[in-house]
Amino acid sequence: MNAVLRQGLNLVLAPLMWVCSSLGFIFEGARSPSDMSDANSSLLVPSGIAFSIWLPIFALCITYGIIQALPKNSDRSVYQIIGRWSAAGFAGVCLWGLINAFAPVTQGFDYAQWGTAIIFVPTVIFLVKAMLLSNVHRDELKGIERIATLGGLSLIAGWCSIAVFLNWAPQTVRLLGDLGLSAEITCILIAALATIWACFISWRSGGNWIYAFPILWGLTFALVSIWGMETRYLALIVALIAAFGILALTTYRASNRLPSSRITKSL
Repeated sequence: MNAVLRQGLNLVLAPLMWVCSSLGFIFEGARSPSDMSDANSSLLVPSGIAFSIWLPIFALCITYGIIQALPKNSDRSVYQIIGRWSAAGFAGVCLWGLINAFAPVTQGFDYAQWGTAIIFVPTVIFLVKAMLLSNVHRDELKGIERIATLGGLSLIAGWCSIAVFLNWAPQTVRLLGDLGLSAEITCILIAALATIWACFISWRSGGNWIYAFPILWGLTFALVSIWGMETRYLALIVALIAAFGILALTTYRASNRLPSSRITKSL
């Protein structure tokens, strides 16, 4: 990818993620992310305060976009390696916001729910790839650029790693419900898959706590949400506590083995 194009895309798309996620507050009739969350019938939806994590994510990603766009960084290999993946991930988040805001919801088919779920899959892959590569090359980043690049990409990759499963939860609950499986059991299976994915990526990153944090954050507020329900879903509560512990332990163990630059160098 051309350096100017790469730098321009990251510079523009980082703040555009914020804009596209705020369309519900700008255009009458457009849905906001909170509207999507409220319409999500899954038991895994965390309480509203959990989504405040987007503020530091947006701030760090915008800072990363500005830093990598500086003329002195146009030919730096670290940004050449990371930039194409981060730009693709940012574009996916922007598209998610557009679909969420404007895709029609008809009586027969929820285009918004399905569209956002589908676009989230490649978006997460792109963002995780950018995070892993920034982790490999972290020694080339100093001071604020390390905080913005590694920190911002790790936070957004981590949060999207749990959000993608939440986005697919309603469809999965309906599908397996038609086969006789309860919503609670289905959500336990979804939480298990999310934990496996998160542990795999955390291990490959050498125990990146910045990546693990938003996932642990989301699990915590999912527990808070379930705990406040009149009907206690004990099995799901136990599953989420176990998921929290397993991811925390995996990240801790991974961070205490070989340096992350040696672990993920093959990526």
